[in-house]
Amino acid sequence: MIMKNTMLVLALCFAMAGCATPLAVTSDYDTAADFSALKKFDWMPATGNAAADELLVKKFKNTVDVQLQAKGRTMSADNPDFLIAMDLSGKSTYGGSTAVGMSVGIPVGRAGTVSVGGGKSKPHEKKEGTLVLGFLDPKTKSLLWRATATAEVKASATPEEQQQKINEVIAAMLAHFPPQKQK
Repeated sequence: MIMKNTMLVLALCFAMAGCATPLAVTSDYDTAADFSALKKFDWMPATGNAAADELLVKKFKNTVDVQLQAKGRTMSADNPDFLIAMDLSGKSTYGGSTAVGMSVGIPVGRAGTVSVGGGKSKPHEKKEGTLVLGFLDPKTKSLLWRATATAEVKASATPEEQQQKINEVIAAMLAHFPPQKQK
């Protein structure tokens, strides 16, 4: 019995570990763009259903600013070489369930009794966030570069934990900027 319970606990742990949404990052760019000329940037207003969260938008912008400055770019409202558009959105996803079960006891012999048991199903709810950064030509507003990141959002995270996750997400996105063109 102890071995059976231990195996059940291990199976549940592996199943739950496999359900966590890893950080997924994709990027794309205009192959004709000269990224070496993009030195100064400015921001466009944030969009998306989570853009109303002023503190969250500020955290993302500050992190992008710091990481772009580390790559030799500077923030400049005067004649920027590219504009940054940010779309920040979130949604709830549902999957899996817990506490599902049913049993029926069938009488065997003269002294048997009938019994019925059951359980409820409760779906797992996850909050998922998506951040899209687009770098645009300030004159034509045409897209030069774009990165998209999607990951699970922990509602119970402290501001420090949020900032650490934001740092990781932005670093993963900007690892693709400037793009390395294939030769």
